[in-house]
Amino acid sequence: MRIRVRHRYDFGPARERVGANLLAAEAWDTARSLPGPFALPETRVEWERVAAQPALEARARDVSAIARDLGARTLCSHGVGTAALELNLHRVSPELELVCTDYAPRAVERLRRLFPEAHVVLRDLTAPGPPLADLHLMHRLDAELEDGQWCAVFEQLQAPIVFVPNVVLDLAGAAREVARGLVRRGSLTEAGWFRNEAALRSLWAGTHRDRELTVGDAPAFLLEPR
Repeated sequence: MRIRVRHRYDFGPARERVGANLLAAEAWDTARSLPGPFALPETRVEWERVAAQPALEARARDVSAIARDLGARTLCSHGVGTAALELNLHRVSPELELVCTDYAPRAVERLRRLFPEAHVVLRDLTAPGPPLADLHLMHRLDAELEDGQWCAVFEQLQAPIVFVPNVVLDLAGAAREVARGLVRRGSLTEAGWFRNEAALRSLWAGTHRDRELTVGDAPAFLLEPR
């Protein structure tokens, strides 16, 4: 059974600045400028400090191992946000050529200054013509797009993909999301969709085979074109 529920995020008093819907470039640029888990630091020193998290380091090591097993020399990470994972990946595998994409223009401009080791590209994930790479990485992006949009994205990608969901929803989690939205809807920001395993797999079922794995502490999937 496929389960998909609306996800909403609590920005507290900052909601007036972010707005009612997070899924817009301007909203993400605002979120990157605010204190909190989405913040993108202004300086390289602070960015490196924030990125030095054991969980991210473990995920980077696992992505690096996958890339090595596949013989990948180039990796395109989509929707990188603060690119903290990608910085750790560069530290683990400096020989891996990194392309980092995001669609929030101010954040991309800042990342270009912070992360000269990578090729940082302003790009909407749904746009045609994705960057060519031996391996693609999609880390915690699943909430961003509708089902049909995801299917169209996967149709364009002809190389393996490491897909790490925000969450793999269960019934209890779905109930919490629905209840939270009903009770606090007017004070929360729309932030896309959470899905269970069946709903996630339906996004790429027509184009890719998948294999379950873990990336650090997170459930993930390795997708290979059919």
